[in-house]
Amino acid sequence: MKKYEVVILGAGPGGYQAALELGKAGVKVLLVDRAKEKVGGVCLNLGCIPTKNYLESAAFTSKIEHFKSCGLSLDYGGLNLQTLQEKTIELKTEIRTGVLWMLEQSKVELLFGEASFVDEKTIDVDGERVEFEKCVIATGSKVRELPQLPIDKKRVLSSDDIFDLNVMPKSIAIIGAGPIACEFATFFNAFGVNVTLIGRSSQLLPSEDEDVSKALTRVFKRSGINVMTSTTVAKTDMNDGGVSLSLNESEEKIECDLVLSATGRIPNCDKLNLEKTGVKRDERGFIEISPSFKTSQDNVYAIGDVVNTPAFAHTAYAEAKIVAKNILSSESNANSHLTPSTIFTIPQIASCGLKEKDAKEQGIEVEVSKAYYKANAKAKIHGDDSGFAKITLSKEGIILGATVIGVEATEIIHELLIAIENKITISELRKMIHAHPTVSEIITYL
Repeated sequence: MKKYEVVILGAGPGGYQAALELGKAGVKVLLVDRAKEKVGGVCLNLGCIPTKNYLESAAFTSKIEHFKSCGLSLDYGGLNLQTLQEKTIELKTEIRTGVLWMLEQSKVELLFGEASFVDEKTIDVDGERVEFEKCVIATGSKVRELPQLPIDKKRVLSSDDIFDLNVMPKSIAIIGAGPIACEFATFFNAFGVNVTLIGRSSQLLPSEDEDVSKALTRVFKRSGINVMTSTTVAKTDMNDGGVSLSLNESEEKIECDLVLSATGRIPNCDKLNLEKTGVKRDERGFIEISPSFKTSQDNVYAIGDVVNTPAFAHTAYAEAKIVAKNILSSESNANSHLTPSTIFTIPQIASCGLKEKDAKEQGIEVEVSKAYYKANAKAKIHGDDSGFAKITLSKEGIILGATVIGVEATEIIHELLIAIENKITISELRKMIHAHPTVSEIITYL
């Protein structure tokens, strides 16, 4: 039986980052995942990278009419989805090759197969037993499937299945109101697909402030997306032409070629046999952890989407570094930093810190300062001056939170993140000189 100082389950962002940190420090570490092509996890293979590559094409397409009006003669013949699919596969392969090279340079050993615990010090990987001193669970998430919307991978797809499409549908119903649903609505709409977006919550992006949701909804409706909130799918029927969705247990129906179920993801740890380790899970299936990411089993840690922290790759990277440091030093460091939220719709949305709605719910008195993109010259040059930036402020003028919806929001948010973490006041921020014309200059209007 092979023995390792640390075994890491899952080669996604959290898993491979932890392995790199430990391997560089000279720890004998084994990284386990189901297959070599799974290295990179959901982020690389089914999430962050392929979706943003698809959305980059959508963003370019959305600006064609603007640049035509500026005098460019563009001969646009539409999207060849199969070519985009092939280019995305090339991109994923290139990035995965880089990750594998870094792991090799850090002397991280790899083992591929289905892993499960034998006890608190042993795992089984397709019949091979491996013993460890410490373990990090980083097995990520899987698609949440609704009983009334069974995924058949033909007409009813999950977000995992979208990248297998090589022909665009004429119409699609997207079930969900969160970031995944809204991003795919953006993509399909940009290429002329008739999109219906169905969410059971009262607004798109329920975790965002109401004014942000309303701004996105206006853009979506203006671009032809049929937005249906406070709506549920009661029944799904297949027919010769596609799919028929019965809504709200009434006679109202939506007919479409395809359905995308984008109702969120759940922790992927059902097959790990955690009961053999003493590792506890909460009522939602997340692994319970201490602030230092230790589970109820002292030598087992958990990070990323299997724990109830923000479900972003950048969260997993940060947690991996903290766990690696804790393992190396026997310390109990926690994550003391804010996590930015980023959504790559058109327009983009990003936020961090205390939102206006959360302040109201918590009874925290704040002031709100808002600036609109319509006053930003560079946004107009980009061809999209929709949206705004806003911040929440304490009575003393300290910046507590920020949200941006508009051009380059996912980049601009980092400046505001630094301001919040360092308790900078709005007066100090306004004194900082921003280059002109830039999109980030919108911050000086706040």
